[in-house]
Amino acid sequence: MRRAVVITGLIRDAAWFGAYLEGIIRLGRPDLRVILSTWTGELQRFPGIADLLARLDAEICEQPQPDLRLPGHMLHQVMALDFGLRHLDDDVFVLKTRPDICGVMDVHEFLDLEPQPAPPGRLASPFGHRVHVVGMFGAQPLYINDILYAGMAGDLRMLCLVPFISGLKYPRLAPEQWLWATAFAPGNPVLDAYLSVNPGLVFDDPARQADLCAVLSEAPLFARAVAVSVILMCDCLAFLHPDPQRPDTAAACAGHTLEALFWQRLPVQEIDHHPRAIENTWLSAGLIDAVHDGVYAASPLGDRVRSALARYGGAGGKAAMLADRSRLSAEACSLAASLQDRIGIFDVRNPVGASSHREVTKSGAPWETAMPADHPCDRAEEINHLRRVIDQLQRRLAD
Repeated sequence: MRRAVVITGLIRDAAWFGAYLEGIIRLGRPDLRVILSTWTGELQRFPGIADLLARLDAEICEQPQPDLRLPGHMLHQVMALDFGLRHLDDDVFVLKTRPDICGVMDVHEFLDLEPQPAPPGRLASPFGHRVHVVGMFGAQPLYINDILYAGMAGDLRMLCLVPFISGLKYPRLAPEQWLWATAFAPGNPVLDAYLSVNPGLVFDDPARQADLCAVLSEAPLFARAVAVSVILMCDCLAFLHPDPQRPDTAAACAGHTLEALFWQRLPVQEIDHHPRAIENTWLSAGLIDAVHDGVYAASPLGDRVRSALARYGGAGGKAAMLADRSRLSAEACSLAASLQDRIGIFDVRNPVGASSHREVTKSGAPWETAMPADHPCDRAEEINHLRRVIDQLQRRLAD
């Protein structure tokens, strides 16, 4: 099996990145291709890093930065990934990471993995093999970590086809959701409908977050989106890190409601509670197993998710979803009204009106005006994005 590590983006911490490269050198794996995909002139600032890359016979891919900035530098991310994959055959197994958030243990775990062919997709599946990830927000459909993952080069290319229409069609889309929605949303109308009224995360406001949890728990469309996300994650994703406690994690969910698994601090080892967003990050496939198999305590939301899993999780799931298009649109309108009246979230993009005259009442692009490529960009947006992974990074450093 041919393997490659594709490292994308800026070198923000030369000492950290240098230690990472030295660790790969110590592995003594000349068969492992190392590719750095970065921006023109970036490597010239770090001659020591250039020397280490030369010792690895690494391939350097440089290009000018794009002159348009999407949320979380989304366009930058996919351009760097695309360039790093460009000269790899589709059947090369790839670990994708970044110079500033990387660890040699990730490479060890990657080298221990073998690609897993994806089962025949029950729903519209974009991948021939599972993509290995490290975590996701359970209650945020398609909010999957976008910094570290592994998959076949041919499958990862699907993540590079980021449509600009997503930024206009889906409000409050996190960069992670934008990346993964590229692959999953177009063929799955439930996700398309839900993302059109996507409420996003609420930071540092427990009262508003509690109201949002109540609205989502009552919304039929949210239950459908959870079910479809879980089906797709079961069929298309796996975890990069070893997951020996997967059965125990699934069993530990039996005493908790789905609402608790999404939003409450729980004594489940593979749940990482984000205190600012008051949301749970799932770090084990056992949690996906538990929701997919209905192994959680009964609640109204849990019952609706079980029903949606039964409808979409069988052989006729695709046809059932297509048959539900009109219902999905109505449920999106209902959820939008609840978000507006009870949370004060007004920016929704689902069409409203009679069948003879539908319109989207909100507009506005999430990106910034084009800038010269050498303009010193404000890092505030990226800092905000990185804040969401700091807890995970600190935990890895402590191990």
